[in-house]
Amino acid sequence: MTMQNFSLARTAMVVSQLEPSGIQAGPVRAAFADIPREMFVPDSLRGVCYLDNDVALGQGRFMLEPLVLARMITALDIGAGARVLDVGCGFGYSSAVLARLAVQVTALDSDEKMLHEAHKHWETLGIQNISPILGELESGYEKNQPYDAILINGAVAQPPDQLIRQLAAHGHLVCVVKPNADAVGQVTLFKKDDRNRVMNHELFDAGSKYLKGFEPKVTFSF
Repeated sequence: MTMQNFSLARTAMVVSQLEPSGIQAGPVRAAFADIPREMFVPDSLRGVCYLDNDVALGQGRFMLEPLVLARMITALDIGAGARVLDVGCGFGYSSAVLARLAVQVTALDSDEKMLHEAHKHWETLGIQNISPILGELESGYEKNQPYDAILINGAVAQPPDQLIRQLAAHGHLVCVVKPNADAVGQVTLFKKDDRNRVMNHELFDAGSKYLKGFEPKVTFSF
C-alpha cells in the first residue's frame, strides 16, 4: 500500500468510524486524521491497521482498535497543559496521539524492544514531548506523578489502585474493566476529586484484550 493509500485509509477510518460516534471535530479527531497509524504496527499488518479491530503487535500485545482508543482518549478530557501517563504504549501510537493533546506524556512499557521502536517513530514524526519509560506496567511511574490523565491500553481484571493513586486531584483514568475472560469489557472512567475520593462511570462496551500484567489472578481451590 502506498503512502497515498494509507492517507486515504486514515481518512476513511475517521469518516466511517470516529465521526458517526460523535468525534466530528476537535483535537482528538485531528490527531487521528494526521498521525500515520501504519507506522506503529508490524509491516505485515500495515494493510489492516485502519480496520475496526485490535491489531496484534506480538508478545501477547495489541493495539486498541481506532474507535475504542479515540473514545477513551476523548473521555479523558485532556487539556493543553495536562500531564499524561500512557500505560502499555507498545510501539507508540497512543502516545503520539496523546502528545498532540497534552504538554507532557510519560510513555510506559515493559517491553524494551517495543519502547525503542516507539522512540524511533516519535523522532521520525518530530514529537518531542514524550518521555519513554521502561518499567512494570502495574506500578505506573511515580517520579512524574501526579498525572492529570492516565490511559491504560487494554483490559484490566480490576480497577488498578496503584495507578489511580498517581492521579492528580480532578484527574481522570480510563481503562477497559473485564473481571474475567467471559465478561463483557466495560470502558470505565475513574475520576478523583480534591478530597482523594474516586468515582467511576461505565461508558461503553469493548471487546479489548487484557493488557499484559492486568489479567485475572489465577486462584487454586482444593
